[in-house]
Parts: sequence; structure tokens; C-alpha cells
Amino acid sequence: MVLGPIAASGATLTMTLNTNAASYSGSQSITVTGNISPAPTVASNVVITTRGPSGAVDIASVTVALTTGAFTYTLVPGGNANWVTGSYTINGTWGAQGNTATKTTTFTYTASGTSTGSVSTTTTTTTVTTTATVVSTTTVGSGGAATTVTVVNPDTATLGNIQSSLNAITQSLNTITSGVNTISSGVTSLSSQLTSISSGLSTLGNVGNEITSMNNSVNNNQTYVLVVAALAAEKGQEDGGEEKSNQKGSGDD
Repeated sequence: MVLGPIAASGATLTMTLNTNAASYSGSQSITVTGNISPAPTVASNVVITTRGPSGAVDIASVTVALTTGAFTYTLVPGGNANWVTGSYTINGTWGAQGNTATKTTTFTYTASGTSTGSVSTTTTTTTVTTTATVVSTTTVGSGGAATTVTVVNPDTATLGNIQSSLNAITQSLNTITSGVNTISSGVTSLSSQLTSISSGLSTLGNVGNEITSMNNSVNNNQTYVLVVAALAAEKGQEDGGEEKSNQKGSGDD
């Protein structure tokens, strides 16, 4: 036998949801209470979502008591920019054991120092110095947040000095650019000269081969001359011998 309340699967459950006041302002705490009936027999939570004119401002998951089904949650407004003056809705959603339940409630909220949907204060401060006019405007909106916009208007003399400085910088940049172009031209010329020298060195490298070729030619010519001379000498000796032979024959006759 199982004792105690049991929330049967698929059974119809109800939820209550309330706040401890109908309206709030500033950072006044908001307490949300409720009850799931019959009470769940397993651990479960209620998701509580609070929305206002600017959207959701708070989402929380709250534990439901097993024996009573009760739950409690406290939130403090003003934690983000969406807390603006207006009407708010709290939605509670629960689900467990195949069952679900939802409930909503409402309250109104007034942001501290503001009125609904309007701008409460606008303060403009103008400061004139020797170099500029500074205009600072502070506006407090309906959400209580202050926005400050500062505009600085420099005087004509200051603008003239700034323009002169910019002109000087531009002139310096032009001078640097001209110097870089000159260096680049010099590097290009030097590269061309190095290429010419390299070509000349390559030509000099072939001189040795040409000298060797000339020596070979000279040696070949010398050899040719010697051979020709030797042949000529040999021919001369043969011709002389024949002449002597002919002379001797003639004497015998």
C-alpha cells in the first residue's frame, strides 16, 4: 500500500499564481507565490517568466514542494534596461509525471523618478574654452536610465592649426616618397651594372678556351709546315739523284 497524495498521469492539475502587491516602483521587491494541486509526488519546478512593455525582464525556475505543491519566488526590478514603467505579466508553467499546468497574473511597475512613456528631465550644459565649445546633454528616459551626449565644436583657429599640421605631415610624406623613389631608381641602376659586369666576367671566362684553341691551331700549323718542309727536302734529294744519274749516263756515252 502507498500512502500520501498521488498525481496520476494524465490527471487534471490546477495552479494558483499571485503577487504580494498589485503595483510596485523603484527597486521594491516582488514576491510571487503559487500552488500546484494535487501536489506532485516527484521533484519538479515551475518556470516563472516576467514580461513588460519592453519584453522579458526575468526568467526563473522555482522548486515545487512535494508535500504541499507550494512554490515561492522573489525578484527585484530594475536589474536591466527593460524595466520601464508600465503593465507586467507573470507566467507560470509547470510539467511532471505526464501532467502540465499554467497560470498568469499581472502587476504595474513605475520606474524610479519617471512617468509612463515620457522623458522626465533633459539637462544641457554649454562650456566655452579658448579652443572649443563643449555642449553636453543629459536625458533621463522612462526606464530611469540617463543618457549623456557630448558634442565638441573646435573654434576656427584650432581648425586652422589642425589643417596646418596636416599639410606639414602631407609634405613630409611626399618628401619621403620622393626619397624612396630615388633609392629605388639607384637600386635598379646598380642591378643593371651588376648584370653587365656578370656578362663581362662570363666573356672573360671564355678567353682561356679561345687561347687554348689558338695554341692548338698554331701547333697544328707548325706540324703542317714541318711536314711540308720534310716532303720538300725529300723531293729535292730525289731530283738531285736523278740529275746525277743522267749526267753519268751521258759521260758513258
